[in-house]
Amino acid sequence: MTHYLFGEMYRTFRRRYLYLTVAVCGLVLLSVTSLFAYANSTVEDASQRMHLDMLLLFFIQFLPSIGLYFTLLIGDMTFSEEHKIQTMRNTIFFGMPRITVYLGKFVNCLVYCFVVMAALLAIAFGLGAALLGGPGAAFGPCFREFLLMLAGAIPLWIAGAALATALFCNIQSPTMVTLAFCGAFILPTNFLKLINWLVDVPAAAKIRELLITSRLDALTHGAASENPAFLFTCWATGLAFTAAFLILGFAGFSRKEIK
Repeated sequence: MTHYLFGEMYRTFRRRYLYLTVAVCGLVLLSVTSLFAYANSTVEDASQRMHLDMLLLFFIQFLPSIGLYFTLLIGDMTFSEEHKIQTMRNTIFFGMPRITVYLGKFVNCLVYCFVVMAALLAIAFGLGAALLGGPGAAFGPCFREFLLMLAGAIPLWIAGAALATALFCNIQSPTMVTLAFCGAFILPTNFLKLINWLVDVPAAAKIRELLITSRLDALTHGAASENPAFLFTCWATGLAFTAAFLILGFAGFSRKEIK
């Protein structure tokens, strides 16, 4: 398992896909920070200018959902051309247990999710410090709220990585994987919302609250800072969905004919 995992990590490390992703995301962060800096240049009163605390509020609003779908991108990076060049087929045919391949892919995806996210956050804070003049007066409370959001979002992102792994192991088409991944998170939430709107079923609202997208949406509205106990429900939800996605994914992968 260890040798296979290190091999997977090394192969991902050597892909240009990884560095292009970081570069493109870094340019997006540079554009956002530059817009904040430009807005500051139009404000004469220095006390009204935006600092790192405003960048943190921006992350609190958008990072939870972006992070979830970012796991799909890292999953694609992990499995890039895997089926096309038949490396998975060769690995299994040469005697590597499928459970080792499956969990190795998941751990590799998870590791690079954290590595890339940490790198991008470091870039963002560096740009914020350089272009926005460092922390503002509200940096302390905003940073605490950001950390609470992050603590609640991480287990939900792990579930996203588990679903991405399960889908890529069972579906050869990246397009179909993307549709299935987005549909798995978007459709149930909106379907239950529609049911509750049409017939006002309390159970539908309760079930919707337990879904990953609902938890992430609550984090963007400061649920973790208002009630730190909300973090426990995020971890329970994330771990439950992670286990479900991994088990169901491996059930399909263990029976799949690898072509």
